[in-house]
Amino acid sequence: MHEMGIVQSIMEILDQQASIHNVRKIVRVRLEFGALTAVMPEAIRFAFDVLSKDTVAENAELDIAIIPIKVYCLDCLKEHILENYQPLCPSCNSGALQIV
Repeated sequence: MHEMGIVQSIMEILDQQASIHNVRKIVRVRLEFGALTAVMPEAIRFAFDVLSKDTVAENAELDIAIIPIKVYCLDCLKEHILENYQPLCPSCNSGALQIV
């Protein structure tokens, strides 16, 4: 579960920033992940709940957004937003996709 390691790094950043800015309580954290990272939002939530205990981020609201994949087809010259990675262009079925 690589989400635990990701959240550990996030907690370190939150603690550092809270210390720098003299913050005693973090009430909301917004995270954005690209769809290709294969991050599972529920695993992130679980890890955050566990690792934020007794920290400035304990009980903070956690907003997670998954950024869809944007591709450009080198054959039909169209750009597409994909919810899940597909190796073929939705317009022309070409495999000549470039991730934007």
